[in-house]
Amino acid sequence: LYPVLEKAGDRTLLISETALGTLADICEACGYDSVQCLINENSDYLVNGISLNLRQLAHQPRASQVLDTMLRHSDASLLPLVEDVIQDVLSALDQSYNSQASTFLRVLHSVMTALVQWFGMSSTEEHQQRQTDKGQSRAWSQGQQEVTMTRQEVERFFLDYVSQKQIAEGDLPDLEEEEAGPKVSSFQDPMHFPREAPMPSHAQLARDVMERCIHLLSDGSLRVRLKVLDVLELCVIVLHPHGNHLLPMAHRVWPALVTRLISDDPLAVLRAFKVLCTLAQTCGDFLRQRFSKDVLPKLTSSLLSQAPASARAGPVYSHTLAFKLQLAVLQGLGSLCERLDMGE
Repeated sequence: LYPVLEKAGDRTLLISETALGTLADICEACGYDSVQCLINENSDYLVNGISLNLRQLAHQPRASQVLDTMLRHSDASLLPLVEDVIQDVLSALDQSYNSQASTFLRVLHSVMTALVQWFGMSSTEEHQQRQTDKGQSRAWSQGQQEVTMTRQEVERFFLDYVSQKQIAEGDLPDLEEEEAGPKVSSFQDPMHFPREAPMPSHAQLARDVMERCIHLLSDGSLRVRLKVLDVLELCVIVLHPHGNHLLPMAHRVWPALVTRLISDDPLAVLRAFKVLCTLAQTCGDFLRQRFSKDVLPKLTSSLLSQAPASARAGPVYSHTLAFKLQLAVLQGLGSLCERLDMGE
């Protein structure tokens, strides 16, 4: 099964399609209902093989293809079975950033694509979430005009504001303090900040992967930077429902992301802008001031400097990278400013 799955992840279409046909034949011959059942019920053998081969990645470069095929042809029930292998991948990446980063990033991209497919919000849910957020914001502002706030409500508003600001700046409470129980102070009201539910394993995994992305965003290789930006966007989508964990990570990733946005190859700028738009869907308030100070002036001056060239350009211009970047910024800037509530 292991070598067949390896071939199913091959980049040559004829080989991968033939291998998938072979998997279907194995299912029929051995009495499995589907390829998913075949993979899940033999996952312990497969995981063992992947784990051993990942330690010798220089001699076994195709180990990542087996994991990729497993993730593509299974469902969320596979995650607990492959979690240890993914942690092995992260540990191996920590030890060989320079030599094997590109190979490991392919594995992490497969993992995050699977997590988005299994746990990410659908476009309908995302739209409903955004409408709910807008509705609550509108209702709150209308309510403020009609109702006089009590002293306790004012106090609660500021406590909430301080808490969100601390989270946005990456200032999270120590785990030891949380275990010891909440302390009552001028900045904390135990009634107002209920104990948060433990983070699900897929979100924890996305956070671990995002940590590695922060270090790799300034890699010397453009190919690595592009792949990191792709992985980073998927991490943000998975962490979308977990704002309290996403905000500190966004705070840490911001300096490296800004560098990609304002002084990098146009291809990297294009990908970084896409990540920024995804990030804005969750971290609106957190990003508003940073975006207007660090990024918007650069994007505006870039558009103004490109305007004369694009105004005189012929039909060939639409095939250039400069055109694609200009178009992406013009298409994304309006909705980005709307999400960041930059009406002024």
